[in-house]
Amino acid sequence: MKTPIKVRKRKLEASSTPEDVPYCEIPSKVSTSDQTGVFIPGNHEAEMCYGGEADLHKHVAGCKKNPGHKGFMPLKDFNANCLPSRYHGDDLVSETIKTLAALTVQVKTKFTSLERPEFYPGTQVPYPCYNDRGSHVLRLGTGRVCSVYKSTESDKTCRCAKCQVSATPSKVWGMVHVVTAKHVVFDDSEARQTTCVLGFDDNKSPVVSLDGWEVTGGADIEEDRCDLIYVTCDLELLDELDKMCRRFDGLCREVSNEYIFVDVVKLTVIVSHPHGCPKQVSVGQWTHKRERYDGIPWTRYWYTTCTCPGSSGASVYRLGTVGWLYQHPHSGSNSEGNYSGEYWD
Repeated sequence: MKTPIKVRKRKLEASSTPEDVPYCEIPSKVSTSDQTGVFIPGNHEAEMCYGGEADLHKHVAGCKKNPGHKGFMPLKDFNANCLPSRYHGDDLVSETIKTLAALTVQVKTKFTSLERPEFYPGTQVPYPCYNDRGSHVLRLGTGRVCSVYKSTESDKTCRCAKCQVSATPSKVWGMVHVVTAKHVVFDDSEARQTTCVLGFDDNKSPVVSLDGWEVTGGADIEEDRCDLIYVTCDLELLDELDKMCRRFDGLCREVSNEYIFVDVVKLTVIVSHPHGCPKQVSVGQWTHKRERYDGIPWTRYWYTTCTCPGSSGASVYRLGTVGWLYQHPHSGSNSEGNYSGEYWD
């Protein structure tokens, strides 16, 4: 049974002093998107494996974005003292990040849709993987389990790969909702050839793979967010994931109540699978954001938190985010730094 977390209310004073982020350097000067005008997409950060997974060690060794991967930390090494000094000993914040890590998954896609556009809408910027349409090039990204549903339809059986070839498919099954980036999984044709790998904490961890089924309503190119449904008849796993999702949601709300000045406290943490590696934690802070309104406020964040190919789709956890819903997927990097997809703020 978990030890209750002691909550300490903190109303932080505004300060111009940046947080002492231990791994990623904070740029002294950043060009904001307001100055540069319309957002121009940069490099996406899905890992493309043209030679299959066997070539991943070459991608790690030859990484040009972050040689040596200084800003990443294996999950097993993470604790509260890995955060800026004001959070040392803060079990609430570190437990929230560990719970986020437990819900973080690797996304492996084995097909590229024929429906991918040539360019991002309204631009001449090439859209990721357009030239790979129809191919079975392996593409790796990251995602996060957001919620779990058990099927209540008695006339339908489980659609996982095992049940689809079984003479007695399970009548008791459920769906796992995972959020990733749209450029990682574009549509249903890709979703059905996508697997979600849970528990890949290190190279010795036992893992569970779930079969992709479909993309739900939340899938937009400009947002670069894709809501995926995976299916399984492992009821024990469904119950475990459901409890973890509820715990994460509760922890996010407790952190939000404690650290109430979100725009002052800019701590930003990402748990991802860079280059298809086991889970890595990176710590930084968000530097600026771009907002647009079409009836609801959409935001995109830039941050110093380290990412690499394979990090696309990972949840960008900003300290004080209220609940599991309001988290942006990591999208890519441009001249302004690493940036997220758009989502509600």
